Amino acid sequence: MRFFFATTLFLSACAGQAEAPLTPAASVYESAPTEDAAEENVEDEPLTVLLIGLDRDTGAQRADAILLVRINGEREHAAIMSIHRDTWVAIPGHGDAKINAAYADGGAELLADTVDMLYSARIDHTVAVDFDAFVTLSEMLGPITVSTSAGTVELAGDEALSFVRERSSLPGGDFDRVRRQQAYLAGVANALRDANAAERARTVAALSEHVTIGDEQTLPLGLLSDDLEMEFFSSTHGGTGWSADGQSIVLPGDIESLADAFEGDTVDEWLEMAGAQTLDSRPVR
Repeated sequence: MRFFFATTLFLSACAGQAEAPLTPAASVYESAPTEDAAEENVEDEPLTVLLIGLDRDTGAQRADAILLVRINGEREHAAIMSIHRDTWVAIPGHGDAKINAAYADGGAELLADTVDMLYSARIDHTVAVDFDAFVTLSEMLGPITVSTSAGTVELAGDEALSFVRERSSLPGGDFDRVRRQQAYLAGVANALRDANAAERARTVAALSEHVTIGDEQTLPLGLLSDDLEMEFFSSTHGGTGWSADGQSIVLPGDIESLADAFEGDTVDEWLEMAGAQTLDSRPVR
């Protein structure tokens, strides 16, 4: 499916956190680079961004949502993978724990190191977004339209936040919850595609207080296209289980082929061959 690249909005909002004014970030939406500029900015290496969702209202310091965004070297395809927050992994320097504990132990840098070690995905940028951004997006862009198994829903304000937070009432628990988050981001992408340049710029400005970019990182937003093909999917796993200390966990399972795909920049091909569960595989609950 083709959407305006929703994650670009979050990345652009990060520019508002720095000392630079918002205008350069907003201008990404207003005009495409010239042909000469595009040739100068050709990038053969994939671009990888770790998007971290933080639910500050709960008071927890663990990452509540973890998405790994891989844009291929040709800048034609973006694979956005939700990593289950309870995945049991080895956290560098801290032993085995749920992957979301890496953020509490060492912030975005340690979480990025953990994800990199697990999926062989060299992470170029980290972006942390608090969940209030979901409310802001719905207020700035109007109700966000999301397709679910119960039909199309219009989400605005606190309804949007409740939609992406809920898990206890869902049959698949957190597995269904991450699919809701994917569906909401897809709805945001559609809303952004329909927005004009001024509306996009206002949305970026409003989001700036909810987004934090990794230290000393510069995002090459000019390389991203409105016509970028996007695919949301969930990380492979080996089911659920229990840790030795009694925690309910998600087992990582056999991820070797997925790690090879990240390392070789063939994630889009892997999605087809592996029959991975994408956002379009089944209705969102």
